[in-house]
Amino acid sequence: MSGGSQPGSDVETATNLFDWFHERVRDARGSIAAGLSEESTLYLTTLLVERARADHVKLPERTLVELHARATQAAPVEQLRTYRELGDRSLHLVGYFEESLQRKAVGTDYYCTMGAAAYSRVDEVFKRWFSNAFDDIFHELAQHFRTCVRVLREVRKSVDDEPDLVMRLYQQWIATGSEEAATRLRSRGLVLPVRTES
Repeated sequence: MSGGSQPGSDVETATNLFDWFHERVRDARGSIAAGLSEESTLYLTTLLVERARADHVKLPERTLVELHARATQAAPVEQLRTYRELGDRSLHLVGYFEESLQRKAVGTDYYCTMGAAAYSRVDEVFKRWFSNAFDDIFHELAQHFRTCVRVLREVRKSVDDEPDLVMRLYQQWIATGSEEAATRLRSRGLVLPVRTES
């Protein structure tokens, strides 16, 4: 068995998923004339890839208020992690799964306010306690949070092109194990079960 990346490996799947999302995020950015930097475009791509992967680990808190409470009492490193999760969770929910907010007591404005404030706090903590490795990415995400939401909504619309597409992709994946089908399913937020070989 060679030591290189095998077809269907985690690395190849992640790379394919990143390329797939990156193309759609760039297209979405162009279609709404969003003036986002390439760095923020890459951040949005990475966010979508991370949320689409089955092994993505979330913090245990279920609500934004719980995350905020944890962050305010944490040391700087944990603040970064928690505020970033708060921002990411808000952005992904409002941008990619807006319909789920219909079942919640609070609406889009609440999530946008919390998410933008969280990214602003990440920017502040980085600049106060650490070398500014991320430059102004989190500042941009905070300032243009609603623009980022619009970009993710455009990405979501671009993949919702056929009502029965998800079912057909899932059936294809079950029958063949196709990584292309798996990538497209994950891009729609599906967490696929571990596939056992017959």
